[in-house]
Amino acid sequence: MCIIKWFKEQKRKRRERIYESPSEDGGVRIRNDCDMPKEILSDVLISFSCKFSTVSLIDEAEGLERGFFSFSAKRTESGVCYSCSLRGRDNVEKSEELFTFTMLEELNRLIKEHNVASFNGRSYKVSGLPEFFGAKVEAEYDSGEQIYCYNNQDMFLPIGFICGVCRLFGVGLCDPDRA
Repeated sequence: MCIIKWFKEQKRKRRERIYESPSEDGGVRIRNDCDMPKEILSDVLISFSCKFSTVSLIDEAEGLERGFFSFSAKRTESGVCYSCSLRGRDNVEKSEELFTFTMLEELNRLIKEHNVASFNGRSYKVSGLPEFFGAKVEAEYDSGEQIYCYNNQDMFLPIGFICGVCRLFGVGLCDPDRA
């Protein structure tokens, strides 16, 4: 059991080294970790974090507010603590409210339905950009499986996925009938 813990710690350190090291302005860093699974077998999501921008989206984001979104949810003994924010036309923040465990089940359903794990291990970073225009997803499962994908320039997440996350958290949808 100790060896598994050691490997997880080494993997975490490697990820921090790859994704958080300093880089030159204007440089592009592309990382593809081929060891990250492209399919998640577990159905028990224990934490979720997602950030994305709809500022650079034009027609495909119809029904979504323009701005910078941030969502997180984490399983606790008594429910799910969550926080979300939208910086845009109307700044909105919600946090530390307790949801039921079905929230994480719904997030897991959205992740699987829109095949977000297929982006697992991909990181694309352009240094020197003035704002965050892309997306980042982090998810952790009770089995130890993880999803991590990041792009600070392009929104790579499916529109259906981001609309579903917005609907679940109750933030950012102009058109409530949007999927």
